[in-house]
Amino acid sequence: MPDCAPYFNAKRWKPPSLAMASIAGNIDAHHKVHIADLILKRDKIKDIVPELIHTYNPDVVGLGAMSFQFETAKRIATLIKATNKHIKTILGGYHATLMYQELSNNSVSSASGGFDFFFRGEGDIGFNEFLEAVEGKRGFGSVQGLSYHLNGNFVHNPPRPLEDLHKIKIPDRSKRIWRGYHYYGFTLEVIESSRGCTMPCNFCSMDKMYGKNFRAYDIERVIRDIGDAKKHGATCMIFADDNFALNIPRFENLCDAIVEAGHNDVWYIIQASSIGIASSDTLVEKMAKAGFKIVFLGIENVSEENLMRMKKGRILEKTKIAIKRLHDYNIMIVGGMILGNPDDKEEDIARNYKFFRENNIDFLGDQILTPYPKTGAREEMLELGLVTNIDDFTKYNGFWANVRTYHLSSHDLQFLRWKHNKKYSDIVCTTPAFKKNYPMGYLYRACIQRPIRRIESLLSGKKTVDEEELYRKDMEKAEALNKFF
Repeated sequence: MPDCAPYFNAKRWKPPSLAMASIAGNIDAHHKVHIADLILKRDKIKDIVPELIHTYNPDVVGLGAMSFQFETAKRIATLIKATNKHIKTILGGYHATLMYQELSNNSVSSASGGFDFFFRGEGDIGFNEFLEAVEGKRGFGSVQGLSYHLNGNFVHNPPRPLEDLHKIKIPDRSKRIWRGYHYYGFTLEVIESSRGCTMPCNFCSMDKMYGKNFRAYDIERVIRDIGDAKKHGATCMIFADDNFALNIPRFENLCDAIVEAGHNDVWYIIQASSIGIASSDTLVEKMAKAGFKIVFLGIENVSEENLMRMKKGRILEKTKIAIKRLHDYNIMIVGGMILGNPDDKEEDIARNYKFFRENNIDFLGDQILTPYPKTGAREEMLELGLVTNIDDFTKYNGFWANVRTYHLSSHDLQFLRWKHNKKYSDIVCTTPAFKKNYPMGYLYRACIQRPIRRIESLLSGKKTVDEEELYRKDMEKAEALNKFF
């Protein structure tokens, strides 16, 4: 989908879909397959979708969407049907997996969005089985994880078991129609070395896709995948692993294998738990040698009470160790922060940003607690009467406030996140780790951008700033970001 969360600026951050490339790599060779990552054409959606249909004349169009992207997926499916009503449309991804019952109460429901099929769970191998059913080689009822129309209603086949990762071939990136994936000045690619997470966090929906388990690809397969991504021009790679630090010996072996294969000439970005990073005396040194440059670190909150509520445990001291170790090797940190827990007051929110500032967290990953479908956090917040937006999933991307606390309204939460995020932006691009990794970016920020802003401020003659007006304008920009139709 073309939708992005407002804190992931689509001009600077355009990642490819790993899921679509993986499905393409596991489809029988006689099929003609094309991948259209609409993030690359997000300003032309109304024109580009019919153009794609006319150019490629597909029999089947598969779409993938998270919850906040589902409304866009519905509109795109409608646009496809209006262009060629004979095309079969199938939706996969998290929202289809978690919400298939709600989306298919009946075949004419507006909730289903005109989709002919839903695919629940992993589609790497199952999508090829679906295509076999389309060809008449098997019945639709034989495809586990598939939901389909029958006699005017949706039929839901049994859930699909988790795939054996040893059977999944590497993604076929050659099927992509366009190029232009990037992260700042890097050519961006997405890869993975494992799936799943065993941690008990109640705000995450990952276990609804994979269950509470951890599966890993063979390291040799990961190395081949990295090599393939490099052949397609990648200079920066994001590992899509849910938690990279669940198996530390394997992580260290992978770092060694990357170095041995000569693949430490690109940048790697991962997400990992504080506990995992802090648990090894040798891991971070190996990460640095292998080219790991940015870690999205699950700090989550500085309140032990909130951490316990989120099922994270008392991890703050481990977090401090992880931060120090990563910064000792100039690995930059995106600090995961979750605001809007039931007892949060303004001072609690401010305390999180203070901790981040004192510890030179390089980039903010500050999100407002979102009651994602089927999660424990949603059930708890609904029971407490603290969910303020139950049904509009377009706002379920971590940026928007869909909850309140006992002390703060949704508007208060939204404003306070904006206010403290704005203040924090003073140190972004100036931390020691950032300076080491981006010397030119640091010089631009310190010697050009900041002086120009100071001069503009002086010339404007304004001594006070209308915070509410600035906030309103920024929220209007965020609201407009994903309006494609």
